[in-house]
Amino acid sequence: MEQNKRSRNNIIHDYNDNKRKKINKTTVETNCLSKEYITNLEDLSNELIYEIFEFLDCHHTFQAFYDLNQRFRNLFLHTNLLIKINISSISKSKFESYVKHIIKPHINRINSLRLSNPFTADMCLLLFPLMTNLIRLQALTLIDIEAKYIEEILNYLSSLPILSSLIIISIDSIKNPNDIYYKIFRLSALKYCQISIEMKQHSRSLSIATDKFSSIEHLIINNDISIDQLDSLLSYVPQLRRLSIGHLEESTYNRTQKNSINLTYLTSVSIELDYVSFKDFEVLVANYFHQVQILRIRVFCIIFSVNHNQTEYLNADGWQRLISTCLPNLCVFDFQHTYRILSSNDQRQAFETLINKFNSSFWIQHQWFFDFQYHDITWSNAAIFYSINPY
Repeated sequence: MEQNKRSRNNIIHDYNDNKRKKINKTTVETNCLSKEYITNLEDLSNELIYEIFEFLDCHHTFQAFYDLNQRFRNLFLHTNLLIKINISSISKSKFESYVKHIIKPHINRINSLRLSNPFTADMCLLLFPLMTNLIRLQALTLIDIEAKYIEEILNYLSSLPILSSLIIISIDSIKNPNDIYYKIFRLSALKYCQISIEMKQHSRSLSIATDKFSSIEHLIINNDISIDQLDSLLSYVPQLRRLSIGHLEESTYNRTQKNSINLTYLTSVSIELDYVSFKDFEVLVANYFHQVQILRIRVFCIIFSVNHNQTEYLNADGWQRLISTCLPNLCVFDFQHTYRILSSNDQRQAFETLINKFNSSFWIQHQWFFDFQYHDITWSNAAIFYSINPY
């Protein structure tokens, strides 16, 4: 995965380099342009100017070219290029100008919109009503937005025909996230969804989906969520292929029954477990992960104790049984278990006895290898057991 990521980054880097070569390494500053740069830019063809427009963020292009002269203004206004908008720290007056000169006249060309600062109520009133007209919008990212605006935004998004990517990160807590989840699952074209919406208090789980389902294929939830809530959420996403949970919490009831939800396409799972018993985790795997090929698990505990149920995650035989029974397609097993306090010799001996069992023939045959480290910290010793990935 990391190799693919590096290859992708190299391709993007080469693509950007080629664009820079086309303009003879001319640098366009967004704040100001000296006369020397203006002279050089005036000599460039319209086609090459459009290459620059495509390379730069639309907001920066507007700042750099719109008031330069009439030629550049006309080029900016009459291009058919799709617009990617990225607005972070901006004053109200500049935002009003941007809405007037860029967003409103070219709203049918905007395919990506990223807002990454807390907006005032006045700014929201300017932008939100326009969202229903973003008919070519494919990706929307909202960073550090106030929770009170999220539901209203989602109401506007429901009419967008090709919105396939949505990222929402709230800056404060929300009272009832279930309404947010419902509205997200009703976005008809959505494929990628990343959300982080902290709750003021634990809410009830969604009702299980029966006839209305989401098209989401990649779901990332970075806020706290219980296994009970996850059960309900997964019933809405039968097309799910990749799942990532930032903080999965324990169940509030006895989870023994087999779930009827079938996630046929789910092949990649990444979860950080927070006081979830291995028994509950086994039920989760048995219910949903039969097709999973990539499994990444993070477990964090405060105190190591052989009598504590968190040591169940260091039971090599338990893992072997679970993988053999419920994860027949597993290729990548990325595992990390951290203990905050492990200081006595008896604790270390018990810890090492458990992890040494991960050296059996089962793990060797799968080419899954492990290591551990001790770390001295201010008031205790920490221990980390983790997989060494040859892939």
